[in-house]
Order: sequence, then structure tokens, then C-alpha cells
Amino acid sequence: MSAMTVGMLLLPLILLQLQLSLSSAFVSNQHAMKLGVRQSQSNYGYGSGAEAACTFTSLGCSSFGSLGSFGHVRRIGLGLQVDADLRNRLGFRYENMALSSSFYGDFEDFENGDDDDDDDDDDDEEDDDFIDFDDSAVANFKAKMGIEESDEKSDDLDEEDDDDDDDYEPEIIGDENLASVSSIDELISFATSKSGGAGEDSDVPSTEWANPVDISDVGKALGGGVVLVANPAKFCDDFAEKKPPSAALLSKFGLTLPPPPELGPDRRADLLPVLLLLDRHPLKGCHALLLNRRTGYLIGDLEQQQLDDEDGKNSSPPPNLGAFMIQPLWFGGTSSGGEQSGPTTNGLDMIHLCPAVDGAKMLTEDGLYYGGDPSQAQDAMSDPELERPMTGFDFKFFVQSTRWLPMQLEKEIRDGSWFAASVSKEVVFKSRDRLGAKRAKPLWTEVMELMGGEFQGIRDQLYKEEE
Repeated sequence: MSAMTVGMLLLPLILLQLQLSLSSAFVSNQHAMKLGVRQSQSNYGYGSGAEAACTFTSLGCSSFGSLGSFGHVRRIGLGLQVDADLRNRLGFRYENMALSSSFYGDFEDFENGDDDDDDDDDDDEEDDDFIDFDDSAVANFKAKMGIEESDEKSDDLDEEDDDDDDDYEPEIIGDENLASVSSIDELISFATSKSGGAGEDSDVPSTEWANPVDISDVGKALGGGVVLVANPAKFCDDFAEKKPPSAALLSKFGLTLPPPPELGPDRRADLLPVLLLLDRHPLKGCHALLLNRRTGYLIGDLEQQQLDDEDGKNSSPPPNLGAFMIQPLWFGGTSSGGEQSGPTTNGLDMIHLCPAVDGAKMLTEDGLYYGGDPSQAQDAMSDPELERPMTGFDFKFFVQSTRWLPMQLEKEIRDGSWFAASVSKEVVFKSRDRLGAKRAKPLWTEVMELMGGEFQGIRDQLYKEEE
């Protein structure tokens, strides 16, 4: 029998053996991948296969059926590749997962019936990635599409674009400048200075100022709008030369003891009272609001409920302060509220920058107002006659106030308990958040610095330990 005859007889057996080998390999690898999924469930404590799939592939899967089909196992493998960052954060180790079998790469397109060799696929991809068109082909295509553009015209346009780019030179703000910004006010000041507005390096005069008031004639010096700044010699033990601070003076502003040096200069400055004088009456005395003491509450925390009068009937409902809900509620002092308190104000005193509020009293020439109807103030903020639209941040609300008997404040000023100052509205309404590495200055500190001279020296004495 010839060799060719023997080969023809053995060929069917060889083909059958090859088919059986391939089928066995496929089933074996598929079984291994199923075991890998189950092993993953066991290692990480997941119950069902669908749960494990959804957990591992939260960014890469959309729908799941049974994990028994090879197609869904392949989707799990894809999901694990997409979710690399998630696995790293959760501590999953991809190399320990049985889903990274090389069998998957060989049969990636098995479902689609694509059994072409990988070399052919690579050749196709290379052909797609490296397709070069010569100049004649491009010119022919442009001619067919009706595109006519001379090289000279293109060059001219390119030169014009280059000229425009040269004219525009954006200013780059260094990180060191932005790093110093720690509050909203500093950010606004920084942006204003960069845009040519008022700032440290600008020619535009600053709107933040404070000037000492001559108190040689106390009766004439005191009036609405004057700011009273505490003298630390009358409030702090280490400043007192002759006798300790008066307990009555301290308790008037909620202090049981003099602020000790251990608190630090900023905290002590926060506790030194700064007041806005609202009115001075020869028979009723003086009336003021404490400016640098927060209650810890917002206007929105106030209970909006009707109050019962003495007859048991409901009185007028409290005002709707919806526009001011996120504004802080300030502690004006230990005395009762102002004379303008009533059903429409709900016992609150209000200072603001809005001249359109009905019943408001002007305190300073630069536009600081006191009182008015808070309910009507919400409509007044959008009055078209205003120079600019107002917001809730242009209003401050106070519970209670500070009062003196006739001639009592004048006596305290003569004794040196208070400095009198004229302060701009911008300083009074300046936000003084305590966040960030560079903290905002306390109101007492800033007013003393702006007044300068001997007042700057007193400020430096309070801050000497820190500096």
C-alpha cells in the first residue's frame, strides 16, 4: 500500500482528533472562568453572580443575565478593565482574578463568528491607521467639492491670525498671589485690584476708612452713626494701671471676667466691644447696637409663629423675612430692643445700606441706615431707583440692644472707657469670617489700625505677644 493511500485513510481520523481537542480546550477554559467568578464571590463575600458582576463593574456594565454564558463573563472582564481606579481604591488585585485568562483574548470575537487570524486583524488596523494621501489626490478632491483656495490667501489669513495672537497677551496670575486669598472679601479685593479698581496699588481711593472723633465737647460729638471702640485699659487686667476693670461694665456686654491674654490677641479683640450709636436723647439717654457679637443663629432659625396678645386674640403675624434667611442674627446688647420694635419688626433692630426702605433713618452721610419695615425691605431691595441692586448681605439684624441712662455714656467717655470714631459703612458691613490660614481682622483691630497714631499703638500693645 502506497504512502498516499495510507495518508488518505488517516486524514479523517486526524481531523476528528483535532476537533475533539479544540472542543475540550474550550469547555475546560470556560469552566475555569466560571470557577474564577465563583472564587471571586467567595473571596469578597458576594452571594449571587449578578451581585458580584454589578459590584465589580459598576462603571462598565449595563445589563446582566446568567453568568453561565460566555458572553456575560466577557462583559465582566471588560468591566474589570474599565473599573481599574475603583478596584485600586477598594483594594482589589486584578492579577488574582481568574478572569484575566489568555483564553479570553484568543476568543474575543467568538460570538460574532469572527475566526480570522490575529495577524490579519493587525494588518487591517495598520492599514486604517496609516493611510497617506498625496497632494494630487487632495487637490482633486477639493476640485470636485468646489473648494478653491490659493496658497497666498491661506498665508495671508495665517499671518493675520498670528498678529491677533500677538496682540492678546493674557495676564497670568501666579499661585503665590492666589494662595494669600483666604476670605470672600480678600478675593473681591484681589479681583478688583487686578481689574483696575480700588485696591492697594490702585489710584482709586479706598472706601474703607476710620477717623477719630474729637470728644472735647462730648455733647456735640455724640450722635447717630458714631462708633464707640472699647479701650482695653478698662476691659483687660494686663492693661489696667490703677484698678481692675469694672464688673458692671463687663457684665453690660456679657463678660463675666476680663479677657485674659491666654485667649490670644484676635480672640481678645473680638471680645472688646465695638458699638454703633443710634441715638442720643437728653432725657432717655443713649441707644446703641453691639456690632461684633454673634448669637450663633441665622434669621431663618427664628420661629415664625403668631404671638397671642393679652386678650387671647392673635396679633399681627411676624414679618416674612424670606430674603434674609441665611443672614446671621447679631447680639445687640443686654437691654431691650429699639424704639422702632413692634409687630412689623418682631423685636429686631436692623441696620442696612438701602435708602428705599420705608421709615429708615440715615445715620451717616455715606449711606448707613437704621430701622424700617423688614417686610417692605425685601421689595425695596429691587427698587429701580437704587444705584445698584441690594441683597440680604446689605442688611444686619440684631436682637436686643445697648442702652445708657442720661449722661451715663458721657461719663464713661470722660473716664476713658471708649474711643469715638467715624467709620465707613464698608468697614461696618465687611464680612469677617474666621476661616483659612490668613484670618480676617476683628472689627476692633481694623478700626484701631485705620485710625492710626496713638490708636495704632494701643492695638500694637494688645498684639505684642503674637508679633
